Amino acid sequence: MNVVTHLEVCIDNIESLHYAIAGGATRIELCSSLALGGLTPSYGFMQQAAKLSSVPVYAMIRPRQGDFFYNEEEIEMMRWDIEAAHQSGLSGVVF
Repeated sequence: MNVVTHLEVCIDNIESLHYAIAGGATRIELCSSLALGGLTPSYGFMQQAAKLSSVPVYAMIRPRQGDFFYNEEEIEMMRWDIEAAHQSGLSGVVF
């Protein structure tokens, strides 16, 4: 049996993207505000990460800090953020 190990690194700035890849990351979780637990990154950040990364990048979809119970307005925002991640060329999204 061949076991493949992946190293996913959560980042919230472009400098960390470069360090993560240089350090052996095989997947990037793109966030903003890691100090708050990680929130949805900006559209510009998604586009830049997709352009610069040599490994798959996944955007965190989380509109605010706190619990993970969302109202209809927040869910609608999350749908738009998922579309932005897709348009940016990212590999996918995480929640």
